[in-house]
This record gives sequence, structure tokens and C-alpha cells, in this order.
Amino acid sequence: MSIEAEALAKARFKRLSVVRFVGVLLAMVGAAIMGGKVDLPRLVGLFILMGGIYYALVFPSRLVKRWKQQDGA
Repeated sequence: MSIEAEALAKARFKRLSVVRFVGVLLAMVGAAIMGGKVDLPRLVGLFILMGGIYYALVFPSRLVKRWKQQDGA
């Protein structure tokens, strides 16, 4: 693996980690809203929770597919 390819792989790994972390954080905020810990409507909490789940579980796999297409694999 060349130095350039290794740097790209590290950058992509960091990006995936940040995306997953932000997704989990959003899901936790949404759960707190739905649980009544934050004074916002429960519907808002539901949307934030669902967005966080998508961002933590689905979005990273879509990023990987896009990167594979860009790399021609």
C-alpha cells in the first residue's frame, strides 16, 4: 500500500468514526427528548432519534459504497 493510499484509508476511517459517533449522539439526544429530559415535543425527539439511527447505521455503509465506486472497485 502506497503512502497516499494509506493516508486516504486513514482519512476515510476517521470520517466513518465521526459519522457513527455523531449518529449515536443524535440518537441519544432524541431519546432524551422522548423521555422528557429535554423540554421539546416528543415528535421532534422521534425525528432526531430516527435521524441519528440512520446516521449511525445506514449512512456509513452508503459512504463505503460511494468510495468503492470512486475507486473503481
